[in-house]
Amino acid sequence: MKKKHNSQLKVVDAFKQKGIEIDILNLDVSTKTSQEAADAVGCDIEQIAKSIVFFESIQNKLVQIFVSGPNKVNLESFQNQTNLRIEKADAEYVRESTGFAIGGVAPLGHKNRPLYFIDETLIDFHEVWCAAGTPSSLFKLKTEDLLKATEAKILNII
Repeated sequence: MKKKHNSQLKVVDAFKQKGIEIDILNLDVSTKTSQEAADAVGCDIEQIAKSIVFFESIQNKLVQIFVSGPNKVNLESFQNQTNLRIEKADAEYVRESTGFAIGGVAPLGHKNRPLYFIDETLIDFHEVWCAAGTPSSLFKLKTEDLLKATEAKILNII
């Protein structure tokens, strides 16, 4: 078994603090994209809980949105429902704010706590796969545990 990366240890610890045990899979292939992640673990691409990080300019906040693998965030719809003005974060901002590189942003373990949102399409799945702190690691999680751990607000944002 491969040694856990420091980023992964932060993720495991953050979930443990929420009373949730996770088991991280370290893979020999990239899981940066939803398709790569789904192929690596043999699940449907729709079961990948893709984390997209945004910068909210009015409140100067980090925003993390979980969407099903093939989906994209509809910015207009999101902004209309939340009154938040978001823009996609660049790689430097993502790393500085979360402590993770793009392609490995986990739900928990961030340097700065984000505002969490989840698209309602992910709620259809009993379990989802999330990035685990590196661009080649994933873990499976009950969708209800993702909601419990992040306290994400459910929206229709695709």
